[in-house]
Amino acid sequence: MASAPDGMGIFGRWRRIDALPARRGRDAEPGVYELADDEKRLLYIGQSDRDVPNRIRQHLLKKEGCLTGRVAYWRYEYSRTPMTREAELIDAHRKATGDLPPCNDARPQVRDGQRALKERFKSR
Repeated sequence: MASAPDGMGIFGRWRRIDALPARRGRDAEPGVYELADDEKRLLYIGQSDRDVPNRIRQHLLKKEGCLTGRVAYWRYEYSRTPMTREAELIDAHRKATGDLPPCNDARPQVRDGQRALKERFKSR
């Protein structure tokens, strides 16, 4: 999936949370994701360096927390550098709205080109 044309958010359709695909095992791919409530208001931006749907499941299994009982939709995009892309998405959201998404409680580190390069090739 490509990123949004305006640089804000992930360009992709929202999917119902009950439509998460099954575990992909060895075929899983890294990426970034957004979680939203029933009215498709963004709650959280996250990343996984292995398997996005599985990471989302981990959020849903928590008995307490900001996302508990609130997540209704999700969307994602593939990224070879998910930590870097997550930082870009959070920064774009902060610039557009003046704040972090409600359930993102920490600001990700800004990663320079060297850090992104190391992240991209760490699994090889």
